[in-house]
Amino acid sequence: MAQLPEAWRRATVPDLPPLQPTGTDVLDTFARTIYGRTPTGGHLTDLELLSEEPGVLRHRARISCPLGDLEFDTLLHRPSAAGPSPVIVALSFTGIDETVDSWPYEKVMDAGYAVLAVDYQQIEPDDPSALGVRALFPNGEPWGAVGAWAWGLSRCLDIAAGIQGLTTDGAIVLGHSRLGKAALWAGAQDERFAVTVSNDSGCCGASLFRHPGGEDIAAITTKFPHWFVPSFASYAGSEDELPVDQHQLLASIAPRRVYVASAEDDDWADPIGEYLAVLAATPAFEDGGIGYHVRPGGHALLEEDWLQAVEFSRRTSRGWPSPGRRSG
Repeated sequence: MAQLPEAWRRATVPDLPPLQPTGTDVLDTFARTIYGRTPTGGHLTDLELLSEEPGVLRHRARISCPLGDLEFDTLLHRPSAAGPSPVIVALSFTGIDETVDSWPYEKVMDAGYAVLAVDYQQIEPDDPSALGVRALFPNGEPWGAVGAWAWGLSRCLDIAAGIQGLTTDGAIVLGHSRLGKAALWAGAQDERFAVTVSNDSGCCGASLFRHPGGEDIAAITTKFPHWFVPSFASYAGSEDELPVDQHQLLASIAPRRVYVASAEDDDWADPIGEYLAVLAATPAFEDGGIGYHVRPGGHALLEEDWLQAVEFSRRTSRGWPSPGRRSG
């Protein structure tokens, strides 16, 4: 780990719930308290190739759900390596076309990875008055938009499994900000993800609730009530009463791998709280199974964040196939 800023080195882990409490299903507690239970169902039924250029494919996917079909578009950048390439699945804030100019596809492919991108609002609108995939399941226990986006990330991996030249062995799920929260929840639930990467995910992502600083439950449930189960708002101002904290979510992904990225000036995401969650979760992982970096700057997903996460994934691949370098 690179030299940390002084404030990080001086920070101490607060009193937290046990890392792996005995007799408790931690993921069930996270589902009941924060994200909602992801319902079973939702199967890929059709994947239509819309266009193909060297290394770039566009598809339209149809997912059959209990009350109807969900359709969304995908953008795949695939290296020309001799063997199948492991895939990174990621949701985009601004649409898949905009990722061409903002995501470092060429450098990620040079490292041997494919990237499958989907517009997150095609899975579930980021709007408290609208529903996407959540309207396609029978009314039952509530689940929030973060849970719906996590469900979508798993469907992206289903799609990758059906595309020639890709392998889901060593798959990575990556997300920034609210989509970093979704990536963590997807990685915790779906054991097919070998590596889970959260970037600036903050409150309800990688940051500890019990570390003061940044966004808190009152702020996040007031502005984004649709992201979580309604009862989560009852913990506003009472973070110490939560039965869980986010170091436990990170630890629940072990023995698979986790990488957390922060930015020094991203105060709202509480980057020190993210770092302390990594420290608190570390005992759950084999040596090197959890990684962290903090870079100068603010709330953004930068090339540096991508490439450090990719390097962590390559360096710690161990039992998973190591990606080959891109040919040509």
